[in-house]
Amino acid sequence: MAHKQEALAVNTLHVLNDGFKASLLLFLPFIAKDLSISLTKVGFLGTAMNSLEIFMAIPAGIIATKIGGFRLLILLMSFYGLGYFFASLSSLYFMIILAFILAGVGFGMFHSVAFSIVSKMFTKEERGTQLGNFTALAELGRMGISSVATLIIVAIGWRQTAFIISTIIGFIFIVFYVIFSQKKQKGGEKAQEHTGPGPSYMEVLKNRKFLFATASFVLDILASGSLFIFIPFLLLKRGIPPVYLGALTSTFFLGNMFGKVFLGRLVDRLGNTKVFIISEFLMAFFILVLAISHDISTIIISSIILGMFTKGTVPILTAMVSESVDHHGRYEKAFSLNAVFVGMGSTLAPLFLGFLSDRYGIVNAFYTSSILAIIATVPAFFYRRTQITA
Repeated sequence: MAHKQEALAVNTLHVLNDGFKASLLLFLPFIAKDLSISLTKVGFLGTAMNSLEIFMAIPAGIIATKIGGFRLLILLMSFYGLGYFFASLSSLYFMIILAFILAGVGFGMFHSVAFSIVSKMFTKEERGTQLGNFTALAELGRMGISSVATLIIVAIGWRQTAFIISTIIGFIFIVFYVIFSQKKQKGGEKAQEHTGPGPSYMEVLKNRKFLFATASFVLDILASGSLFIFIPFLLLKRGIPPVYLGALTSTFFLGNMFGKVFLGRLVDRLGNTKVFIISEFLMAFFILVLAISHDISTIIISSIILGMFTKGTVPILTAMVSESVDHHGRYEKAFSLNAVFVGMGSTLAPLFLGFLSDRYGIVNAFYTSSILAIIATVPAFFYRRTQITA
C-alpha cells in the first residue's frame, strides 16, 4: 500500500474496532433485562471481553510477524462479526458468553498490532503526532458508532441490531480483504514487513529501556485508568447535583480526545520523556484540584484538563515503547508484551481504586492516584538516561 493509504486504512480499522467494542458493551443493559441475568453475570461478560487482551496480545504479535499486520487486522473483523452474529441468535446466557469471547479475541489482538504498524510507518520525528491522531480517532468511533447502535437497539431490539451490525461487519471485511489483496499483488505490504524471527521475547524483556517505558505505562494506568468510573461518585460526595454528571463526563471525554492530539504533537517538538513527565505532574495536580474543589466551574475546567492528561499520555507512552525498539524495527513483540502488562494494570486499576474508596474514602483514593501519577515519572527519568540494551 502507498503510505497515505496505509495510514487511512489503519486509522479506519481503529475507528471501527473501538466503535464496535463500545457498542457491544452497550448491549449489556438490554441483554440483562431480556434474559434476566444478574449484574454479577453482566460484570463477568465485560471482564471476560476486556481481559482477553492480556492473553491474546502475544499470539497477536506472533501471527502478525508470520502473516503481516494488515492482514491480521482485517481477519480480526471476522471475529467481531461472529461475536455480533452469535449475539443475535442468543437466547441463553452461555451463548452470550460465546459471543463476547469471540468478539473479545478480535478486540484483544487489535491494539498491539495496530500500534506496531503505525510505529513502522512513521519516523521518530513524526511518530508522536501520528500516534496522537491514531488514538484520538478511536474516541470518534466510540462516540459515533455506539450512539447509532443504541438508537437502533431502542427502535428494533438488541438481537435485530446485533444481526444488522454483523452483516455490516461482514461487508466491511469483504471490502477490506479485496482492497488488501489487490494491493498485496502489487507488493503493498512488503515494505512494512520484516523477514526472520527478529529478537525473542526474552531479548525484548532484557531491554531496560523497554522495561522502563512499560513500567511508566503501567503506573500511569494505575493512576488514571479508572478515574472516569469513580469521578461521578466523587462529585456526588461534593454535593454536585446529579443532573450535571452527564455534562461533566462529556467534558472529560472531550479532554481525552483533545489531549491525545495536542500531547502527541508536543512529543515531536519536545521529546516523549519530557512531555510525559510534565503531563504526569500536571495530572497529579488536577486530580488534587478535582478532589478538594466544591466550585462547579472549577470542577468543569478541571475535568476537561484532567481528561487531557489521563488519556493524552497514551500516544506519549506508545512513542516511548516504539523508540525503545527502533534499533531493530521489530515492534510486534514489544507491543505484545507491553499490552500484557498494561492489560493487567487496566484490570487491576478499578479494583484498586474501588478498594481504597471503600476502605479509606474516595477522596483519599484520589490522593493516592495523584501520588501514583508522580511515581510514574520515576521510570521515565531512568528511561531518558538508559541506552538500548537489547
